[in-house]
Amino acid sequence: MRNIVTYFLITVFGIFIFTGCEDDLLETETKSSYTTDVVFSNPAFTLNALYGIYSLMTLDEMYSQKIPFYASLNSDIEVVAFGTGDYADNGRRGIGNYLATPGNNEIARPWNALYRAIERANILIEEVPKSPVMEGDNEEAKRKMWTYYGEALTLRALFYFDLVRIWGDVPFKVEPTQPDGSNFFLGKTDRDEILESIIEDLQEAEQYVPWIDQSDAGTPERISKGFVKGLMARVALYRGGYSVRAESNTMERGSNWEHYYQIARDQCKEIMDEGVHSLNPSFKDVFIRQNQLEPDRQYYESLFEVGHGMTRSGEAGYYSGVRYETSSKYGRRNQGGELTLPHYLYSFEPEDARRYVSVAFYSYNEQPQMEIYTDPSQFRFAKWNIKWMTDAYIAANRNAGNKLLTGINWCLMRYSDVLLMFAEAENALNGPTAEAKEALKEVRRRAFPTEVHAEKVDAYVDGLSSPEDFFEAIVDERALEFGGESIRKFDLVRWNMLYEKITEARELNRKIVYGEAPYDYVPQYLYYQYREDDPEDLNFETLNLDEELGDINMPDFDRVEWMSGRSEEEKQEFIDWLNLMSSGLDQYPNRHLLPIAQPVIDDANGAFTNEYGY
Repeated sequence: MRNIVTYFLITVFGIFIFTGCEDDLLETETKSSYTTDVVFSNPAFTLNALYGIYSLMTLDEMYSQKIPFYASLNSDIEVVAFGTGDYADNGRRGIGNYLATPGNNEIARPWNALYRAIERANILIEEVPKSPVMEGDNEEAKRKMWTYYGEALTLRALFYFDLVRIWGDVPFKVEPTQPDGSNFFLGKTDRDEILESIIEDLQEAEQYVPWIDQSDAGTPERISKGFVKGLMARVALYRGGYSVRAESNTMERGSNWEHYYQIARDQCKEIMDEGVHSLNPSFKDVFIRQNQLEPDRQYYESLFEVGHGMTRSGEAGYYSGVRYETSSKYGRRNQGGELTLPHYLYSFEPEDARRYVSVAFYSYNEQPQMEIYTDPSQFRFAKWNIKWMTDAYIAANRNAGNKLLTGINWCLMRYSDVLLMFAEAENALNGPTAEAKEALKEVRRRAFPTEVHAEKVDAYVDGLSSPEDFFEAIVDERALEFGGESIRKFDLVRWNMLYEKITEARELNRKIVYGEAPYDYVPQYLYYQYREDDPEDLNFETLNLDEELGDINMPDFDRVEWMSGRSEEEKQEFIDWLNLMSSGLDQYPNRHLLPIAQPVIDDANGAFTNEYGY
């Protein structure tokens, strides 16, 4: 795939005004010959300026690694890999386990990168309305300029949303840096005010940005109306949800939450009614396409993806995904640093097609062949898999001496999220109405084969008679649908359920390895075969994952110890590991926010400090 954003990475920075003005903010005239008057004088140059914003999203400190994989973990189903000795390190493990300090060496880079991208967006947002194009007679040129303006508004909203979700109250700057230094050192703005402001920006942006099937780009790598509305819904739910407040260090719900849930409900309904976006009928195919670097131009299930480039950026499939050891066929090993837990595997019903696409309870060894993990702390996510990647990537990986970035786009929103946000908001406002139930059913219909729809879809959803029962079903369904996609932590935060669900996950996994109800059906031994048509892969259809067979002779099957079949020492090691997972919350159950890095505080000239006990 010729990726739009990375295609412009080389060319943009050679001509882009931001190269000059960001380095010397106090200069009244940039060293570059491409001043704002030139850059925003026509749609072609303005588009290059817009690509300069998109390109920053592909950086390691942005949506290639730091934001989706470090700042968005841990949850009850997503865990940063660690051993007993490094769970509180001064990097990603300390962040994931809620033990970060202002001296953590990973947290300054995404903060700085987000504000750098905001500065670029601010310049475009200020300059486009003043462009001479807007005073001319070329209506097509005006349309393009307003589209770019709407995209920049949306990107700035996204960046501030992530700042708020990760750090809470932050400096809020919506104009370019002034040469006189008047807006160099800004204090923090209350997060509710920021969220309300970016909702207003998104309401403006949707007037200018077309639906994806009507856009010039026609790709989810560019902002389109569906994502503008979907992001507005996501922000509104967060504004109406819970967050830890600096004044009290307690979780408090945003005021007037019904108003914001109504915004979320209405925006999702408009996306659904428009009919541009839909579910790919195959859950597995969604991720095969991602691995193959193929944008979905048939269903448009992806509302927006950060466009990465193979070998340049993108750690889906390297940091998150099935673990591979080095082999002659697939090349250099990957990290597989994002883990999940056994209870997540067992939260899927056996018929659920998402189960084996979501959880990798195996790795690929050197042969290469799937090898079942006997250590329950080693499960990974299966949505990104080197075996599903392009021949070009695999060939390059065979010759790689170091980490090879996959180029897999990071999807920030899928249509199933729209359906489930609608169902949640509709239920919160009006109870489990027919509309709310139909949206939930649509997600579950894809997950289950047609022959069990009557039981697993219709009877299940229709049986949710109270708002409380329906909400719990949404909590469960969002876990099943979005595992590994860096959504879960922020869902649990806005529901005020983060520590509750992490504590529950520890106990559920303890019960699994000790064979206690409700997991007394989980086998002590897994009996397995490999597929006849592909001897590298396990035959999941013959695996006794949900059936206790005991210690028996199974001709033509091999076996491994599984869960309660492990030794007492191994079980205790797993329990000790579980207790270290997210252990910072044991002391501060509400502290889901990161501290601001000390160098950032030092450079703020006293404008703000850390809070929440940091």
